[in-house]
Amino acid sequence: MRGDGRGRGLGFPTANVAPSAFAAIPADGVYAAWFTVLGHGQVPGTVVAGQRCRAAVSVGTNPTFSGRARTVEAFVIDETADLYGQRVAVDFVSRIRGQEKFDSVADLVAVMNTDVEKTRGLLSGD
Repeated sequence: MRGDGRGRGLGFPTANVAPSAFAAIPADGVYAAWFTVLGHGQVPGTVVAGQRCRAAVSVGTNPTFSGRARTVEAFVIDETADLYGQRVAVDFVSRIRGQEKFDSVADLVAVMNTDVEKTRGLLSGD
């Protein structure tokens, strides 16, 4: 689903995932997860439908930007794709940290870079 487009501007384009009605969503925070486009159709970009990709996933309200709605946003690592309208699965593997409000966007981006590196490390052996 469409989001605010803020992630792209920060250098972390995210897929905004609309969970199904009965999906189990973990507590607010950042997670290492596997991201898979479901189905067999063509996906514009480097993501291949049916193959899992590493992703850093944020669950929460985006407090740095005074958000109110709870969202699930997945940054697919080392891949590019137009994921709008795709059905996807997010398999949470490990919690990296809790949700935080940062004093500046630069502080947020620095921590996001660390989150991505932690995710790479956690999912490198799978």
